[in-house]
Amino acid sequence: MSPDPPPDPDPDPDPPSAGAPAGAPTGAPAGAAAGAPAGEMTFLEHLDELRGVLIQCVVATAAGAIAGWWLAPRVLEDIIRRTVGHVIVLSPLEAINERIKLTLVLGLCLALPVVLHRIWSFVVPGLFKRERSWVPALAGGSLVLFGLGVWAAYGYVIPLVVRVLTGFMTPSMKAEIQVAPLLGFVYNLSVACGLVFQLPLVTMMLTALGLVTPGFLLRQWRVAIVLAFLVTALITPGDVVTAQLVMGGPMVLLYFLSVGLSWLVARRRRSESAPASGGIDPGPGPGAIEEGRHA
Repeated sequence: MSPDPPPDPDPDPDPPSAGAPAGAPTGAPAGAAAGAPAGEMTFLEHLDELRGVLIQCVVATAAGAIAGWWLAPRVLEDIIRRTVGHVIVLSPLEAINERIKLTLVLGLCLALPVVLHRIWSFVVPGLFKRERSWVPALAGGSLVLFGLGVWAAYGYVIPLVVRVLTGFMTPSMKAEIQVAPLLGFVYNLSVACGLVFQLPLVTMMLTALGLVTPGFLLRQWRVAIVLAFLVTALITPGDVVTAQLVMGGPMVLLYFLSVGLSWLVARRRRSESAPASGGIDPGPGPGAIEEGRHA
């Protein structure tokens, strides 16, 4: 009776796939064998996601524009009432063109929370953990300051500028303001005031980066006052007392508010750098050197 043949060796539980390279370990994912990082999107996938985000932003703006179409006549009437009292149109299409422009502006404003949320959801995967903590605060603060600037322009600056400019008219002049230039003037001045209100945020950023110090900003208060009234003169040409003093004062207060916020940021920056240095003095920064030169 012949002995039983030896048992066959165990078959490979996970044979390599036909497309895997010869030296690839068995059981490894095909993407890992090809060298592509697991869980990372390709360039075309990023483009596809960006396209989806843009489409969603456009849809949200269009939905906001539906409400903006209903609000546009009321906003336009309020602008006219606050400024010149009445306007004229020189073309049959001018009224509907300006209403469509105002509708789009209002629609974007109404859809802004959705637009910012979709942009943030697209950007956040590429940020570091620390960046994810301060970018929303920075963007939110900038948005709030810009909104305050637009609100100040709409309710205070624009009517004041119009009153100052109409004061140059003689009794023989009659104002016939066209609706398109009036709305363009409102848009431009609103954006300008919104950008001016970014001063505290810019000052805080420069202080956090160590480019300026509260002492340096405080020593430049004379230059700041001159620049504030110079900007006021450029935005609101006219009588010095009624325009520059009334508008330059808030801008000067905004500058000193920026100095106070810069001091808070500098104090926090010093408190955070002290433990990190382990008791060793890291040396003066650029702002401190600048302060020493003026001492």
